[in-house]
Amino acid sequence: MIRSKYDHKVLLAVRAGRIDPRLLVSTLSLCQRMAAGLDILVLAEGDELPAEVADLVTALREGGVVYTLTQKPNLRRRDIVDYANSHACISTVVIDSLEGWESVAANRASDPWAKLACPLVTAAPARTPNHETN
Repeated sequence: MIRSKYDHKVLLAVRAGRIDPRLLVSTLSLCQRMAAGLDILVLAEGDELPAEVADLVTALREGGVVYTLTQKPNLRRRDIVDYANSHACISTVVIDSLEGWESVAANRASDPWAKLACPLVTAAPARTPNHETN
């Protein structure tokens, strides 16, 4: 069976204020290598997209990547896992980091990521080491 670019998707979940442009470029590249579409969940208040996401949408259009975009004022870890597990076409979930989602999760004692039915890719931004100067 030949797979078309519509057979599977990557799910990207990002939070306004924590969007690393390198994560978006990597996600776009992953979609192109996998010949996959992209579902984007954005945690952001208001109606306006964060600039980085707007730039990604432009790149997706130019790259011919099929995508959907949903902006939500509340987005918990459990919501991401439920979305991915309820859409059979989701083959990979990409997030910026495991850290920080707990602050918007209703139940911090649970680990919804453990229930995810597909691979989870995290791409925390590189941290610069602290250098002491004399």
